[in-house]
Amino acid sequence: MLAQNGTVRASRFGALGFTIVALILTVMSALLLSNLMGDSKYASEQVTNVVVAKKLIHASERITDEHLAIAQFPISSIPEGAFHSKDEFLGPKPRVAVTTILAGEPILAARLAEAAVGTGMAAQVPKDSRAYPLPIENWVASARLVYPGAMVDVLVTMSDFERRTTTKTILQFVRVLAVDGATDAVMLAAAQEERKNKSTDRMVVTLLVSPDEAEMLALANREGKVDLILRNAQDDAVIETLGIRPAELLGQIDPNEVEAARAQLASEERAQRSAERRAKTRRPASSPDGEMYPVQNPVHSGGTKTIKLEAH
Repeated sequence: MLAQNGTVRASRFGALGFTIVALILTVMSALLLSNLMGDSKYASEQVTNVVVAKKLIHASERITDEHLAIAQFPISSIPEGAFHSKDEFLGPKPRVAVTTILAGEPILAARLAEAAVGTGMAAQVPKDSRAYPLPIENWVASARLVYPGAMVDVLVTMSDFERRTTTKTILQFVRVLAVDGATDAVMLAAAQEERKNKSTDRMVVTLLVSPDEAEMLALANREGKVDLILRNAQDDAVIETLGIRPAELLGQIDPNEVEAARAQLASEERAQRSAERRAKTRRPASSPDGEMYPVQNPVHSGGTKTIKLEAH
């Protein structure tokens, strides 16, 4: 019994000792953290109010008071274009988000548009430019090679009046404004997640182009097949291409060109034979003494041929 009581007392003293050690470590950690914070540049820096998103704000969504919250930011870390009060942000003109704004993010003027301008996508179309929607295969978008903000070249494959198929680069360094209506990566990820449950095999890529380029895209889309190829956003060089045909791709001669060459050769041969027949049937003036007269050669233009005229 005495041994059992001694064991219980030892256990209690051990637990008490562990608790005391834990408290000491906690106090030491607090003192260390306090010292670190005291040495931080933010400890003595003035803070100010910044308007942040209270919840997720989708692109094209009209922002109201219920979307907004106020957070304290050190003055040196406030991003450019931030708002410092809800009244300053809301103002007399309603605003829409141009891109998705995550909860807790500062709301910046550069990521907003006036509601009167239109949706977030319309607000991103500069003056004198157009947003052209172009349908593409779903697997192209699934490969993540086409996304909002990407720079692409546009190729078209179509046949001419002589039914000769050619692939040609018609536009270069074109910005992708949206993919399936998503104007940023967050919206695109959500759209692709929803698409998994659908059986559609086409997506719509919206390209930012000039009015002339929009006409080119419309014709190419209706008369041929359009493809997009990704390029480096820092590479704005324009490279002139000649296009390519199947025979050239395979290292063969185009049958249509061969046929045209044969027809041209046959036409030239017929013209030469006809000229020779006219030369033979032409009777020059007779000469009693058999003199030589220079006569223009009907076949070899530019030269003369001396023939002997026999007297009759």
